[in-house]
Amino acid sequence: MMKVSMISLTAYLTLSIPRLLFYIFWLPTRKRYWLWISTIISSVVFVYFLYSIFVTRTNYQVKEVEIEFSNLPAEFKGYRLAFISDIHTGSMINPVDELNEVINIINSADVDVALFGGDIINIHHSEISESLLNEFSHLKARDGVYMVLGNHDTGAYIKNSNRAKRDVNKDTLTSKMESVGWVVLKDSTVYINRNNSSIAITGIDYNEELLKYKHSVDAVNGVDFSSIYNNVQDSIFNITLSHLPQLWNSICNGGYSDLTLSGHVHAMQFKLASFSPARLMYKEWSGLYESNSGKLYINDGIGCVGYLARFGARPEITVIKLVRKDK
Repeated sequence: MMKVSMISLTAYLTLSIPRLLFYIFWLPTRKRYWLWISTIISSVVFVYFLYSIFVTRTNYQVKEVEIEFSNLPAEFKGYRLAFISDIHTGSMINPVDELNEVINIINSADVDVALFGGDIINIHHSEISESLLNEFSHLKARDGVYMVLGNHDTGAYIKNSNRAKRDVNKDTLTSKMESVGWVVLKDSTVYINRNNSSIAITGIDYNEELLKYKHSVDAVNGVDFSSIYNNVQDSIFNITLSHLPQLWNSICNGGYSDLTLSGHVHAMQFKLASFSPARLMYKEWSGLYESNSGKLYINDGIGCVGYLARFGARPEITVIKLVRKDK
């Protein structure tokens, strides 16, 4: 139903907005030369809509990013991680082919670890079919594949009834991804070891407390993360997966993470040059942000939600290289 709704909305916008622009430019004067100008403008917009639907939507870009840290263990100098987010498999037109291309790109990047920032589905775990599970199983990285759940993965958009319980949806989705070797981090931490040094990867679960912020654009304060990091040593270099970038301030204020990786916003699937409507709504919405107590990287996502197009906001596969900064 969601895919049908998205297709319908996309078709409506594609047909109505160029037509509206035609009338806006032509009706005030109804002069012949404005008829031609209006026709050209509306035609260009119509073609751009089609391009955004059929080309940009699956025109995957690899962003190579180097991030410096003075406290990075020497053994992890040059450590490479792939980060993706917001696949939204239920919105893909050709899910197997599209996912296959994404996974092949990551596998060819020769990364040490692969990380996913949440929203692997739209509504229900049944979106992950056996054929898609087979594709997910092909994603490989030397130190494993780790993920957190996003708001769409929790079942928040289905009616919580005996027929479709949210906790069952969440648990079933978790089991599916774990069956193909992905590690689902639910307020938990794993350690990657190199000789006598380690780094920690912590995943913040999208629990009931966070669901009330799923459509918030403001920083989320007052959330206590202390129990999540209880057994994580303060001295260890930490990477945190948090679907919501709005949690970054609280994470930084607690001194928990050196690098936080988030998704959720996907630039609202509209990015022309450096402008996006997301810029007007979110303090942090895309790319790298830095403060004295930590760094944040927001991935623009892979899939679509709301409408089946990406206006300039190409789907993103981020390859991050950790650089040790000389003290």
